Amino acid sequence: MVSMMRNEPGRAEGSVEVEVRAVCEQDQSDWRKLFASYGQFFDQQMSEKVLDRFWRWLMDEDHPTSGLVAVKDGQIVGFAHFRPYFRTLTGSSACFLDDLFVAPAERGRGVGRRLIEATSVLAEKSGWDFVRWMTAQDNRQARQLYDSVAERTEWLTYQLSPQTGGKT
Repeated sequence: MVSMMRNEPGRAEGSVEVEVRAVCEQDQSDWRKLFASYGQFFDQQMSEKVLDRFWRWLMDEDHPTSGLVAVKDGQIVGFAHFRPYFRTLTGSSACFLDDLFVAPAERGRGVGRRLIEATSVLAEKSGWDFVRWMTAQDNRQARQLYDSVAERTEWLTYQLSPQTGGKT
């Protein structure tokens, strides 16, 4: 468990007291609500089937996806989902941060930063070279945070639909 408290050096002004820890079975109800809110952010309606499947992945120790939650006053106010990926040219592995989300009422208070920091700590403990993630060009608030904690790469992302053999 990684705990991030108010009096830590480098803590942002106006930041909240938050505990960052691994997601656990007791988090399911709050996590589902917050993950559904994350889907709404991307205009993606989350079905019960998707929520159930992803929750099973998070709870399955043999699945590569892991999760952290940020907890404030006993409520989950943010999450990070991540997994290892393999780097063929270096024969090493790194961490891919698939999802980072903070409840709208808690944004700008250091919660996202704490989740990124905790993910970085776990990446180091796992021997991963770095943590990588992507975001939309117009996600200005998130990009402001990301620009302050990480180096932006020059890589572009492409996506191919195997069902159509072409563009999605």
